[in-house]
Amino acid sequence: MWPASCPVCGRLAVKACPECLESLASESSKFCVTCRRGFPCERHPDGLSCSSLSRYIGPNIDVIKSMKYASRKTIAVMMGKIIAGRVMRPDVDILVPIPLHKGSEREYNQTELIARGASEIWDIPVKNCLRWTMYAPSQASSSDYSDRTLPPGAIEAASVTGLRALLVDDVCTTGNTLMAAAIALTRAGASVREAVTWSRSI
Repeated sequence: MWPASCPVCGRLAVKACPECLESLASESSKFCVTCRRGFPCERHPDGLSCSSLSRYIGPNIDVIKSMKYASRKTIAVMMGKIIAGRVMRPDVDILVPIPLHKGSEREYNQTELIARGASEIWDIPVKNCLRWTMYAPSQASSSDYSDRTLPPGAIEAASVTGLRALLVDDVCTTGNTLMAAAIALTRAGASVREAVTWSRSI
């Protein structure tokens, strides 16, 4: 009768309770994607920083899996709006979501929906300008972090000359995907220094 229930509290007839998602999000923590230390980073002052609201643990894992694999698109949009409410509005021209992996059978890109949720609050347009050039496993598919490296050019970007970009992803696992995307955008003419994710496991 009610096919949906909140993956956190179990409440029926909702994809996720807004208050449950809010409870999973803490104050934004900013870290250096390269070394995973706090940002500003003494080692990499010009490196890529990332702001995340939560840790990829406990009920948050169930929420993210529901969003990605159970067609709960509204969760992704809600996450984006919460991010925009917790993270200071970036001084950028575009929000750039990480694309689905090449060959993915998923019907939608949850990261694009997160970006669109943030876009509604920040009033910054979303631009899908990235694509994978190769088949690459998910960064969350292996327990060995040392093996999760991406070859140069794994991601490429359409021309974004002169634009300031903010990268958007659902989970930062190793930082490799964000770094590859930042390099691709830089090569395509953009300026990118920041990223936001709902969660981090590093």
